[in-house]
Amino acid sequence: MSTLHLLKTEPNKAMPIRVIGVFLLVGAVFSLIHYTVPYSQGLSLLWNTLFHYDASNYQHLIVNLTYLPRLTVALLCGFALAVSGCVMQFVLRNPIASPTTLGVAAGAELGMVLGILLLPAGLAVGGFIPAFLGGCLATALVFVLSAKRGFSPVHMVLAGMVISLFFGSLNTMLLLLHEQKLTSVFVWGAGTLNQNDWSSVTTLLPLIIVPVILLLLLERPLSALQLGDGVASSVGVNVKQIKILCLVLAISITAAVVSEVGLIGFVGIVAPAIARMMGARKLKQQIIVSGVVGSSMLLLADLVIQPFSGVGGELLPTGAMTALLGAPFLLWLLNRKVLQSDLKARDEVRAHYRSRSLTMVLSLLISLMVVSLITALVIGKGQAGWAVSLSPSILELRFPRVLVSLLAGIGLAIAGTMIQRVSTNPMASPEILGISSGAALALVTGAMFGFAVERHEQMLLGTLGALGVTAIIWLMGRKQNFAPTQMLLTGIALSAGLDALLRIAMSSGQDNVRALLTWLSGSTYLVAIHDVYLLIVGVAVLGGIALAGHRWLDLIGLGETSASSVGVDCRQTRLLLLVLVAALTTLCTIVIGPLSFIGLLAPHMARSLNQYRASHQLLTASLLGGVLMVLADWIGRTFWYPWQFPAGLLASLIGGAYFLYLMRK
Repeated sequence: MSTLHLLKTEPNKAMPIRVIGVFLLVGAVFSLIHYTVPYSQGLSLLWNTLFHYDASNYQHLIVNLTYLPRLTVALLCGFALAVSGCVMQFVLRNPIASPTTLGVAAGAELGMVLGILLLPAGLAVGGFIPAFLGGCLATALVFVLSAKRGFSPVHMVLAGMVISLFFGSLNTMLLLLHEQKLTSVFVWGAGTLNQNDWSSVTTLLPLIIVPVILLLLLERPLSALQLGDGVASSVGVNVKQIKILCLVLAISITAAVVSEVGLIGFVGIVAPAIARMMGARKLKQQIIVSGVVGSSMLLLADLVIQPFSGVGGELLPTGAMTALLGAPFLLWLLNRKVLQSDLKARDEVRAHYRSRSLTMVLSLLISLMVVSLITALVIGKGQAGWAVSLSPSILELRFPRVLVSLLAGIGLAIAGTMIQRVSTNPMASPEILGISSGAALALVTGAMFGFAVERHEQMLLGTLGALGVTAIIWLMGRKQNFAPTQMLLTGIALSAGLDALLRIAMSSGQDNVRALLTWLSGSTYLVAIHDVYLLIVGVAVLGGIALAGHRWLDLIGLGETSASSVGVDCRQTRLLLLVLVAALTTLCTIVIGPLSFIGLLAPHMARSLNQYRASHQLLTASLLGGVLMVLADWIGRTFWYPWQFPAGLLASLIGGAYFLYLMRK
């Protein structure tokens, strides 16, 4: 009886808090609107524009054609992304699913870029269709990558991260190839809501309202999914068709937003979580409440940054700002105890092991490495075409680039092997921890303020940024006893926030910042002989320590219980290995730039060569990573002569394509 009484009184106690919260929210919105209305005339000008519109009054014209459409677009986009995230989380039963974490937004962005480049200018297709197709492609790839792990929440998010990295590499390559056509991609990609008329509103309204109505009509079969797929099927629900239909509708909503305003981060994950915390349980309630919360979030974020965002919104894009606000919320959400069981990853048992001689594999790879080094050093392309050159002056120019590529590939492959074994997750990689993003952000920030001019200053700034991210990961991981799942998801949240800051910095348009675009793609263009010495010493020392600790890696891979039973302090061991991974990643990043996929791909290739022991996998993966980077650097500087593509970008494209093929098998 007392329990029933408590259940009845709890909503009554929560009601005044919610009412107060709504009043505070409304008050904040009106205060910010009063402050941000053009010409500092506040709500009075807005009232006169709405109800006493004078077309001959230029102030009314500005408010009507720029300010009001911007507020309306913020409300529509926030509502749309929140509904999309709510549906994805409901259908997939994944509390951290959203258009951002599942790679849908990155796929839609790639579709938009390809549409700009490939579709004729006179063809009235618009941006929605290519963005929708790109979002569908990203979602399909995420499902393929996470299928072997039973579509567990963690692995779906990690698969989304992989897809986002791969598609981001494609976008960067297209930007380097077509800089004139895609000059505004950085600003658009960061999510700018500035408007010049009501055209975006009229475009978005039907693309958002129709899918939302269809989702509300599907409430009954969707609600049956809460009881489980088996029960839903027994009452006549075609589970597969319903899920696919709802995901297609969610993707179409996301594509509509991306095609109009670019990437808006984290609204789709934060708003549904807040709606559930407010007590929304039924699907219809979750959709409506999530939409209202999302609209309020994006409107507030946009109102807060309007005074600082510049005339065209280029100084502080709204989408990047929501990512900055959403990343801390995701970190808090991941540390809530209620989510711990939902985030458990399902174990994958290897069905067959095959033995292959380490000596034979190493002999083959060393031979391949020697051939790659000789090819990269002596074979090139010039104005007269392909040529073999043994000129000392040419070899002197190529030698640092080739060796830096080799050593960076070795270092990142070792770091990737370690993080995959420590986390017992084959989809983990160093860049997911956000260490590379921290170093990159520090360098870009230094360039903005004129600090990082000399090479040693750039290296110092990059080291400070990477160490700062490592410290945050360590502090967050210590609270969770360095649990692999929480550590990786913390890295994802940090990466998202840091990338948002990076987009803000890159969208500033400063020449010295844009000059770092090549470095951000992983370039060997500016390396010198002292960088070779630094990497030789660093990779040799840190790699030697990693190889010496191979027994720890083998034991931790057996699981917490088994490792502890033989005397391994798992918490301290994970901490030491994490610091070692951070040191290797930092070392390579400050020299050659942030690289993707080397640390993810090389350990997989080593396992495909049947090298399962930690020491064997470390040696094999390091050689594979080095060969891959040397070949990527050689291809990037020869095949498109006189243009040069960064080695990291080519490695990401080659490695990403192979990784997608590998996971499909």
